[in-house]
Amino acid sequence: MTKKFEFNWHIPVPEQLLQGCVFDRWTEEKDSSEFEPGCLFKVDENGFFIYWKSEGKEGDVIELCQVSDIRAGGLPKDSRLTQQLVNKHGDQLEEKSLTICSGTDYININYQHVICPDGATAKAWQEGLRKITHNNKMNNVCPRTNLMKHWMRLGFLVDPKGTQVSSNETLDE
Repeated sequence: MTKKFEFNWHIPVPEQLLQGCVFDRWTEEKDSSEFEPGCLFKVDENGFFIYWKSEGKEGDVIELCQVSDIRAGGLPKDSRLTQQLVNKHGDQLEEKSLTICSGTDYININYQHVICPDGATAKAWQEGLRKITHNNKMNNVCPRTNLMKHWMRLGFLVDPKGTQVSSNETLDE
């Protein structure tokens, strides 16, 4: 006799990721780097997205099913930015840092670097994110859940005033 198959795509999100934490964020392109202090990072209750918002800037989102790795550490190649971060966070910068690698394929990878308040927080976030990424079942959810997911994504993308960005507003500007 065959056993009944139960399709349960939901993996519980650790409480620390749901509550969120304030991190400093930086990114590097080939010829430029960007530093954004004081970003509130959170993961939604379904484990679809990691999203962040900082004062005076638009919110942004990474889809967790596109995250390929969460690495400990990571320092900028730009020496000025490295010195700025060391001055702010001290010598334990490497211990407090995480690098979130994401993308739709393994060729075009985006690196999102965050600096946590302390090493324990960095380790907890790394372990928590690793638990909820690589959820292959999430790619096969029903259409209703997919619609909910896209609606949530739109809700996380807000402008600096905290209002939701709609496609009509972006076309008019």
